Amino acid sequence: MKITFLLICCMIIIGCSKQPSSVEEQQTPKESKQLVPAADRIGNNAVQEDADAQFKLGLVYLDGKGVPKDEGKAAECFLKAATQGHANAQTGLGLMHQNGTGIPKDEAKAAEWFQKAAAQGNADAQNSLGGMYDKGKGVPKDEAKAAEWFQKAAAQGNPMAQFRLGSMYEDGKGVPNDINKAVELFRKAADQGYAEGQGKLGTMYAYGVGVPKDEAKAFELCLKAATQGDPVAQLFLGSMYEDGTGVKKDDVRAYAWLILAPSEILDDAKKLRDAIETRLTPTQKAEAQKLSAELSARMPKK
Repeated sequence: MKITFLLICCMIIIGCSKQPSSVEEQQTPKESKQLVPAADRIGNNAVQEDADAQFKLGLVYLDGKGVPKDEGKAAECFLKAATQGHANAQTGLGLMHQNGTGIPKDEAKAAEWFQKAAAQGNADAQNSLGGMYDKGKGVPKDEAKAAEWFQKAAAQGNPMAQFRLGSMYEDGKGVPNDINKAVELFRKAADQGYAEGQGKLGTMYAYGVGVPKDEAKAFELCLKAATQGDPVAQLFLGSMYEDGTGVKKDDVRAYAWLILAPSEILDDAKKLRDAIETRLTPTQKAEAQKLSAELSARMPKK
């Protein structure tokens, strides 16, 4: 499951700062109707090298509200704030280097900025830095360091870090194998609505791994994850409908969910969908396609 870069930047403000999360939130009702003047006010403050103003102006350029969207200018603003020690800007600049957004892709530079922000306790930066150590991107691969940074972010309630650390405990990567600890962390992520945590915990209930087997609970959790657009959960939910695990067998709903699971990355989804299709009447297939479109329309936009 992927989060857009802009949403991550917004999450940085919400999760790691007591400052307003957007330009609009810090305005009075009268001012909220005047986005361009608001951008001008932030710009005037930014000229005075105020780090927080620079960061917020960068978000305005990134979003294109009140000013023309300009990822390059956003990166410039983030850099000015980051060099003054602004942790959120350092994290945002790291993400821009990591993804090549507005500036050339440079994973080593991304890791450098994540390190600076992580050292200040920024949970998103700690999670991102852990991911780089886990994959060996921008830094030498080091699963123990990855787990260490995930632990710091997870302790602050970062759900992605909780999920990632849980996966490491499940596989015994960088930490001792501990299925109970993995379940605990997956549950913490799931309780915050993190789709991958919900889906993973659901599969554990389906097979009775680390928890008592409970197919109804498995279905409930996978449904929550699937409705958020998690492709693995969509595949698993389709298979549950197909064989009647935790829910009444329903080929139409199974086919509808499997349409949503991207077959280009989940080959099993295509195989199962093709098998179900041979059992559907033309009317049932049309019903499943309509249901799939309705489900897709209700999912969060990526």
